[in-house]
Amino acid sequence: MFTVPNALSFLRLFMVPVVVTLLLGGSDGIAAAFFVLAAATDFLDGRLARRTGPTRIGRILDPVADRLMLSSVAVVLAIRGLLPVWAVAILVGRDLLALVGSLVVGSKIGVNRVGKAATAVLMGAVALVVIRPGVVGEVMFYAGFGLSIVAGLMYLRSLRRIL
Repeated sequence: MFTVPNALSFLRLFMVPVVVTLLLGGSDGIAAAFFVLAAATDFLDGRLARRTGPTRIGRILDPVADRLMLSSVAVVLAIRGLLPVWAVAILVGRDLLALVGSLVVGSKIGVNRVGKAATAVLMGAVALVVIRPGVVGEVMFYAGFGLSIVAGLMYLRSLRRIL
């Protein structure tokens, strides 16, 4: 079903290879602009989907686009030495588990506020690390990382109740 929120999620999904390619090529400013645009589409598609009602494809597409963008960019930043490899590996692993879990149980587990906050903080942190690497971006990354772990534990607890 075509909806504006789904179109925005598809757009974000298609931006992943663009941002990764730009980062690998050293075009950080343009990559950051596309990344911020992707973050804005995430916010916008969420607002629109809540207003119009989410679709089945949107419930799958939105988190896939989010996780793929964040994880891909974080991996590139880890390769470049701008983020710690160990933390990015845990974050990517948590994202993979969350995606597999959501595919297995469907929409029986809702998105929690901690997970939304983690995504927002991580997106801001990653954008900041790309634009201006330094302590502030790192602190934000670790805050988002911590929130992401807490959200993951909350999802596991919800999953245990269902299974």
